[in-house]
Amino acid sequence: MVNSLTTSVIVALKGVENLETDGHIIQIGNGANVDTVRGLAAEKLDLALPLCDIILETSDQEVLTEIDAVRAQKVIYVTFEEKIKAAPGPTRYPLVGNLYDMMPDITVGFKKQFDRYGPLVNVNILGTEIVATNHPKYAELFAKESEWFTKKVSGSLAEVKNFSGNGLFTSNSDDFEWKLAHKLLMPAFSPRAIKAYQPEMGRITEQTINNIFSQYKPDDKVDILHWMTAVTFETIGRIGFGYSFEMLQRIDEPSHPFVDAMSFSLGESMARFFKASFVKKLPTEINNKYKKSNDLMKTIVEKVIEERKEGPYANDIQKDLLGFMLNARDEHSLGLSDQNIRDQVITFLIAGHDTTANTLAWTLYHLALDPEIEAKVLQEIANVGITSTEYPTPEQISNLKYIHRVLKEVLRLYPPLRTLGKHCKKDCVVPGGYSIKAGNTCMISAYNMHRNPDVYPNPTKFDPERWTPEEEQKRSRYAWLPFSTGPRSCIGMAFALQEAKTVLAMILHRFKFCYDGPPISYDPKQPTTKPDGLFVNIHPRTDFPEPSPDFDFQTISKNADEPELNLENITATTSVDLPKITFLFGTQTGSAQDYANQLSIQAKRFGFKDIKLCSMDQWELLEAGKKTNPEEKELVIICTATYNGYPPDSAEAFDKFLDRAATSDGKILGGLQYAVFGLGNRNWRTYQAFPNKVDKYLEVLGAERVFPPGSGDADKDIDGDFNRWCYYFWQTLCCELKLNPIPGASVIPTAAVDNDSYGQVSVKFIPPSDAEKWKQANENKNGEYNAKILANRELQTETSDRSTRHIEIDVSKLDSIGENHLYDAGDHLEIMPENNLSDAEAIALGFGFILDSVFEIDSETIEGVSPRSLAASIKGPCTVRNTLVYYADILSPPSRRMLGNFAEQLRSVAPETADIFDKLTMPDENNVDQYPAFIEKYRTLLDLQRSFPQVNHLDLGQFLAAVGVMQPRRYSIASSPLAHPNVAHITVGIVDDVIDGHHYPGLASSYLLRLKDEGNTLRAKFKSSKSTFSMPQNIEAPLVMIAAGTGLSPFRGFLQERAYQRAQGQNVGPCVLFFGCRHPDQDYIYREELDEYVKSGLLQCYVAFSRLVPTPTRKYVQHQLLANAADVWNVVTESKGVVYVCGAGAMSRDVRSTFLTMAKSFGTAQNDEEASDYLGHLLDEKFYNEDVWGGLWNITTDETVELWAVGFTKMDFHTQIDSDY
Repeated sequence: MVNSLTTSVIVALKGVENLETDGHIIQIGNGANVDTVRGLAAEKLDLALPLCDIILETSDQEVLTEIDAVRAQKVIYVTFEEKIKAAPGPTRYPLVGNLYDMMPDITVGFKKQFDRYGPLVNVNILGTEIVATNHPKYAELFAKESEWFTKKVSGSLAEVKNFSGNGLFTSNSDDFEWKLAHKLLMPAFSPRAIKAYQPEMGRITEQTINNIFSQYKPDDKVDILHWMTAVTFETIGRIGFGYSFEMLQRIDEPSHPFVDAMSFSLGESMARFFKASFVKKLPTEINNKYKKSNDLMKTIVEKVIEERKEGPYANDIQKDLLGFMLNARDEHSLGLSDQNIRDQVITFLIAGHDTTANTLAWTLYHLALDPEIEAKVLQEIANVGITSTEYPTPEQISNLKYIHRVLKEVLRLYPPLRTLGKHCKKDCVVPGGYSIKAGNTCMISAYNMHRNPDVYPNPTKFDPERWTPEEEQKRSRYAWLPFSTGPRSCIGMAFALQEAKTVLAMILHRFKFCYDGPPISYDPKQPTTKPDGLFVNIHPRTDFPEPSPDFDFQTISKNADEPELNLENITATTSVDLPKITFLFGTQTGSAQDYANQLSIQAKRFGFKDIKLCSMDQWELLEAGKKTNPEEKELVIICTATYNGYPPDSAEAFDKFLDRAATSDGKILGGLQYAVFGLGNRNWRTYQAFPNKVDKYLEVLGAERVFPPGSGDADKDIDGDFNRWCYYFWQTLCCELKLNPIPGASVIPTAAVDNDSYGQVSVKFIPPSDAEKWKQANENKNGEYNAKILANRELQTETSDRSTRHIEIDVSKLDSIGENHLYDAGDHLEIMPENNLSDAEAIALGFGFILDSVFEIDSETIEGVSPRSLAASIKGPCTVRNTLVYYADILSPPSRRMLGNFAEQLRSVAPETADIFDKLTMPDENNVDQYPAFIEKYRTLLDLQRSFPQVNHLDLGQFLAAVGVMQPRRYSIASSPLAHPNVAHITVGIVDDVIDGHHYPGLASSYLLRLKDEGNTLRAKFKSSKSTFSMPQNIEAPLVMIAAGTGLSPFRGFLQERAYQRAQGQNVGPCVLFFGCRHPDQDYIYREELDEYVKSGLLQCYVAFSRLVPTPTRKYVQHQLLANAADVWNVVTESKGVVYVCGAGAMSRDVRSTFLTMAKSFGTAQNDEEASDYLGHLLDEKFYNEDVWGGLWNITTDETVELWAVGFTKMDFHTQIDSDY
């Protein structure tokens, strides 16, 4: 029940003009305070700000500081001291962005930007947007894994990934491989494990002293980095993997091939970051060497792994790090794949030596420059009793406190990685009012932050005293990030520090390292911070001190031994009492309900008895307000989407419950265990907003998360995302509950289907004697035929190998959406397509269906089917023929769910085929996903039929549950209602892909191509574009129209409207068209009409031809815009002209970039930020309008209908355009 003290308030950023679009409702519950409201507002408005920086105001700008005053408002305006703006940065140049500002040393480039613009800067390098910082307040936001920021491999690190694969360092935070490897390998870096490595560290250092350093004369110049690399590489090789690279035998020992390959690839990875993608693919000598080096590393490591697996220590988990990799299993018996073990070994060989080698070299450099600090280091070594002849103990190493400070200061000045890259997951506002866009790369310039004078006074001074506890407490813990922080911090940090202390203590006891050359800087060509040209002299130590008389190492207490790790204490039971399990869904279109239902069916197969499935708003706990019996264990699994950041309709009450409960006292959900799977589309700013809130609030309220939240991206393979999450979720749960599933149970949803559960729709066939139902069935055609073809002609010439149709349609029977007409210029016409009858017959005959048979679906059996399926869409009696022609989406690739259903159906009649389909529902044991390659080859159900002829019978009910229903296609109307009041024209690009000799026609365009005869009817519906792409009310306003290909469609309507108005004696504004196509003699559509408009004085037309020979200088529409920039800018700024852009996303981005350039070039804006602000103003005021498409429908919710899996070529809008655009 809703608490009477709960208050609904709208929050919006101060200065917004439209509360309907920019305002957000929050629920202020009982017990809330002002900070609670600030937090809710920050969440709704994506403000990554400290709560104390958020100011709440009334509409009269009165600051709200009391909760009662807050409750009294209907609208609360949120502000802060700084206005919202983009982070500042240097002027960009076409294509390269700020590349030349940042080269040749990106670290120095960032320093210049920080010095000029402040602690947060925005640069663009070859199209990559980078927001970088040198200040802890921003570093804290970037470094944390949060709803806004995460690690996503990019930049030079993406090049390293070419040879380190999915190792810990080069995998994304949301990669399952990273989570599993991090969990499995953590015990190998526990304090107890690292102590066990101590003797071998001492043994390797002793070998270095005797075999290497002792062989040099005092006047020899020694490349100290080379030998520090050899020491650390040998250490990680022997301790980590039981493999010696034989690098410390003698001073003239040639380097190991692996080391040479690694050094080259690491250096080249930095250089490749600044190269264009095509350059990296050219068969050049450097690219070939890079590939060979990468392959060599992988081959060597694979050999090391294979030797271990065949040797006596194959099953010894305690042997070393490789032993953990090969034998460790998590609580669900999951281990690392062979490929991932290889990736991890390469990662540890690189990261496990490079950091420590650099740090040791820099430390010796500074000790050589500062005798006073060196003396303190030597005294500490003497005090704890370390010598070069005996291996140090872990207790001795742990008491090198001053050396620990020295190392921290070295790592401050020379962090191993000079930048730490993060990824912005969603739009947000950070301190200072700076907005950061989703998809931006966010960098912590650790090198510059560690030398920021606002953080470290006198930053270039080498001063270990900065690291006393008193001094450290004065700084943010995010001010020092040589090993990153949080979940993505370096797993081997303790290992590296122990190794560094061991090496330093032993070699400094024996030798004095001297340097008398010029100051040393790092090598900018290397991805890690290596000293460039550091050569030292090695002298025998003659000044080693005696221990301090007041220091007694024996009195230092030792840590108690850690308990033994028992990996064999996991047992399984054969029978358990399973708890109640509830599956909740929050859905807008049915997808989340579909997934929740699949999970509930799986639960039954796993032996759960008390199972409930309902919407989130129907959850019985909402009425009680809390879990009434905390002692009773209950599982709740939630599948939910987001609607523009808000909860879907079926989860609104649940959302209010969370807001109220969050302000109450106590853990009201104690005893509840939960997991959340979120559905969304990454193209939306609010991706996963509500699922993330649900996951966060349930934990806050005392519930226990049993498995990490999952996320499905409808822009990619959402079914695959769901299957992967389910796979690991059920394995986790089975282990947690010690249950053995009943035979046949599957952890993959699409494989969990059988004849008794999900997907088995009951179908009743109707005899011909029931004349009334047979009549209804033959008339059931998925909608009313309300439109008629009047004309259908070709627009391209005979010399063109493509087709574009001009189609005129009688729309007099359609429902009106215009104010004074059936439609308005710029609106869309939505058309429901039909399958080719021959395709429908092929499907029917191939699967044993009788086309003329009539059936009805038992409504009681469709409760569990997907709302996207035929079974959920067909109402009343229907023939099989009509089902296949008017309903079934048979030209889309078969989905994972469909293949899983087919597999179960075929189990008895075609088991081999069933096995093939089974393998497509999930990545295999090597994490190889076979489904994308499968649907590249078998793009439609017809392909499947042709290639698997043994699939010659399917149950109709199973088919109806497995196959999706087709969706309508939307076309821009290419006419004006003034000229054609009862007729709408459309321009259709005909899709006909030919792959391996097979034709793959577009569903809607091929359908419309077949309707060539006048009088053919079709099903259609108007869709308004009034709010996004309508003509200006002032008919004298100039129009600037920019289009490519069939993007010309709406502008043909605009021109018809202006021509009609002028013919009626009205004064109309001038019209300018910039149009792009391939060739004037092929696809210059509507050329004659445009020429007439030009002759009449109505239109100025500029055409760009991309396929002329020789290639023209004005190849694309943006080139024509630039060539006529002064005239265009005058129309926009002086004459208040309105700009319209219609075409593909890439073309529209180029056009937008051109307008930004105009704004700066003509003095309207002085920099990129001002140019963006100006263009944003034009967009807000409807002076700049876009009708842009990509490969997806414009769906207004993050939860999208599963349309097509192969992208744009099958989308088949009016948008089949020149591929150049």
